[in-house]
Amino acid sequence: MTTELAREVQPTVLDGAVRFTARFEGRKSQEFEISGDVLEEHFGAASRSDDDLLAAFKHGREEILKAAGEASSTPTTGIVPLGTGDFTE
Repeated sequence: MTTELAREVQPTVLDGAVRFTARFEGRKSQEFEISGDVLEEHFGAASRSDDDLLAAFKHGREEILKAAGEASSTPTTGIVPLGTGDFTE
């Protein structure tokens, strides 16, 4: 299954986390949120500033989208959170 960022919705920082929309197989879309903790600890964000969180998100985009694809079957009517357990050390 191919997973990509939805082009019409840019990743944004909300309350110290990055929210983004992923599209699966070019059709189904789902909103995700990756915590600032993960972006600092796993993806090397220098701080919790919006710019640093977005830079870490962009740096880890491929791995983040892979985790989103794996979590896409999570039953939800809202945003799927991605935390430290969704990424390997």
